[in-house]
Amino acid sequence: MNDKCDEIFCPVSATTSLLGQKWTLEIIRALIDGKKRFNELSQALGGLNARTLSARLRTLEAEGILERQLRSSIPPWVEYELTEKGRALNAVIESMAEWARRWMKPPAKAKKASSN
Repeated sequence: MNDKCDEIFCPVSATTSLLGQKWTLEIIRALIDGKKRFNELSQALGGLNARTLSARLRTLEAEGILERQLRSSIPPWVEYELTEKGRALNAVIESMAEWARRWMKPPAKAKKASSN
């Protein structure tokens, strides 16, 4: 691998600092299929705390990974959609999923349920 860290920038550290925050990858994964409103995202993530979801969405927007689009209707509402930069993370998520399927074992409870 030729992405070596130097004194100024380490690509792997920079990526894990951003994507390693709890719920960040799950939010991106939830938006892969298209635009979602705040409540749709919260429900897709199992009722994620609104404060945490808001914080993660602000971070992802500031990083250019998603766009917040205000819809001027009555009442007004907001949709979130991945940018090209955000959609490019789908390959990362798919690689992680493939790695997990190959190398990780499901928790004992899930394993037992699938054998019934």
